[in-house]
Amino acid sequence: MKTTLTLETIYAPIAAGIQRVPAVIKETLRTPSRQIEDVVQYFFSKHGKLLRPALVFLGGGMARSLAPAAEVISERQETSEVYLAAATEIFHAATLIHDDIIDSAPIRRGLPSLHVKWGPQTAVLAGDFFHDKAVVTIFRHGNERIIPLFLKTAGEICEGEVQELSEKNNINLSESTHFEILGKKTASLLACSLQTGALIWGMDETRVDALGRYGHAFGMAFQIIDDYLDFTGRESEFGKTLGADLEEGVYTLPVIHCLASSDRDKVVRILHARNHAKRFPMLKKLLQKSGALDYSLEKAQGFIRQAKQALAPFPESEFKNSLCELADYVIQRER
Repeated sequence: MKTTLTLETIYAPIAAGIQRVPAVIKETLRTPSRQIEDVVQYFFSKHGKLLRPALVFLGGGMARSLAPAAEVISERQETSEVYLAAATEIFHAATLIHDDIIDSAPIRRGLPSLHVKWGPQTAVLAGDFFHDKAVVTIFRHGNERIIPLFLKTAGEICEGEVQELSEKNNINLSESTHFEILGKKTASLLACSLQTGALIWGMDETRVDALGRYGHAFGMAFQIIDDYLDFTGRESEFGKTLGADLEEGVYTLPVIHCLASSDRDKVVRILHARNHAKRFPMLKKLLQKSGALDYSLEKAQGFIRQAKQALAPFPESEFKNSLCELADYVIQRER
């Protein structure tokens, strides 16, 4: 019988660190501004998967599992770990807020998006505030290897956002260009989070690179499944509006694959249809029938295999096991 994986069981080896993150996020974002404080409380009233903080802790665990048993664990490094974990989530939150404004997304984590509740001006400034606090925390608690890695990642995310914007409504968008965008927008921060945890504890460059390969492949699979669920999931489970990418002209892997098939003309007619209410269900039906959704799932599974292969140089540990289970969870998840 297939075991259903849960984040609670996967995060078990790092549960103590994960439990500290929400309080550190609130501490980091504390401000005398009542309105920003309200925004912080509202946005984090529903925590997501805390995936990026989890990767920081798992990266740290992977590094410590390689160290001699007698080596003393530094309190300073433990403090850095939890603050850097919180910083990755705050930075991620900033990108989500700005994404929602750009994409006119009405829902985030089952609640009205910030730009819907407070207006785009407040939402933009709140996103900037989150971004600033994340960067300050990275500089305060990072080291000479972590800071340049984070700055490089932040630049890649911005490049990915701009590239995605420039490719909107492009019916000739190639799979390779789409993957390049996903690599920058999503996979880069996941890889950075995992590597950051390892770098806190001084892991060597070769192994850090291996964790980067895991993080990239894992991130690619995560986003492909996210886009797959946009056509197969339930909105009540998913926590955001299904079909929002389509309405904004952002074409994801199932659509791109179908556009490159013999069904291209049908897809184009649906994409250009004036009846927006019927467009999404019509496209969903075609993607299911054409095999484009199955193709996307297979691609995600391929990236998961790559992610697990990247862990081969590491000895067995509870942290490595959690990373393998996390990879499997991505394929099984429904939200």
